[in-house]
Amino acid sequence: MKKLLVLGFIAGICSSLSAINIFDYVSFEGNPKGYTQTDFAISSKFGNYFRTPELKVVRTFDENGYDFESFEYTARDVLISKIDSNYDAFGSLINQSGYNADSELVWKTEVSYNNGQKSDVSEYDANNNLKSKTIYSYKDGNLVDKSGYNSDGALMWKTIYKYDDKGRYSSIATYFADGTLDEEEIFEYAEDGSIQSITNYSSISDKTTKQIFRYKNGKLEEITTYDDNKEVLNRLVIKYDSVGNVAKLSNYAVSQKFGTTVNELTSQTEFVFEY
Repeated sequence: MKKLLVLGFIAGICSSLSAINIFDYVSFEGNPKGYTQTDFAISSKFGNYFRTPELKVVRTFDENGYDFESFEYTARDVLISKIDSNYDAFGSLINQSGYNADSELVWKTEVSYNNGQKSDVSEYDANNNLKSKTIYSYKDGNLVDKSGYNSDGALMWKTIYKYDDKGRYSSIATYFADGTLDEEEIFEYAEDGSIQSITNYSSISDKTTKQIFRYKNGKLEEITTYDDNKEVLNRLVIKYDSVGNVAKLSNYAVSQKFGTTVNELTSQTEFVFEY
C-alpha cells in the first residue's frame, strides 16, 4: 500500500476529474509499479454519450512504492511535460523537477525537514530564482499552520489545521494574506474512522456544499455533493479493478429536468495499473 502523503504532495501536477483528488481517500493495493490515467471529455449527440480523450498521465513507482516519474501527454500521445521526484533514505520527498516537452527545466522544488517533519518547500524557476516558499508549523506532532510566501517574503495565504481528539482533521481553513477567510472544510467521521462527510464553505461564492462519502464492503464507491438546501448537485462514482485499485471515476451533474431527477455524465477518468 503506497503512502498517501506522497500522493497528496504531488497531486497538483496532474489534471483531475474534479476538485477531489481521489488518492487522498483511497489507498493503492497490490504494490503496483505505476499507472496510466486518461481523462475524457463527454459530449452528447441524439441522446447518446460519447467520450473523447483529453489528457493522459503516466506515473511510475520505484521499488519502494514512491512516485519518481510522471509524464503528461496529449490525447494523441504527444509529450507535454515531465516531472522527476527524488526521496531520501527515509522515503521523504526532497526535490522535484518539472520539464517541458523539449526536456528543458521549467521549475524545481526543494523540500526541507526538521526532526522528520516537513519544514518548508521552496519553488524555483529554470534560472534558480526563488518564486515562492511554503513554511510548515507543528504542534504536538500535528501540522497546524501552512503559510505561503512570494519571492519577496510577503505572505500570500495561510492554511490552519485543527484536529479532533483522535488526531484526525476536524477543520482546514485557508485565509487570504489580509487574514480574511477564503474557504473552510469541516470533517465528520463514521464510527469505523472513515470519512463520513466534508462540509465546504467558500467566501468568494458565499455558498456551502457538503460531500457525503458512501461505502460498500469497506470501499469508497461514491462521493455525493449537496448544496445548502440539501439538494444533490453532483455524484462522483468510483469503480475498482480486480486488485482493488481505482479503475474509473465518473462525474455526474444532478438536476431537476423534464419533471424528474436527471444524472448527466460530465467527465470521466480511467486508471490502468501496472503490476
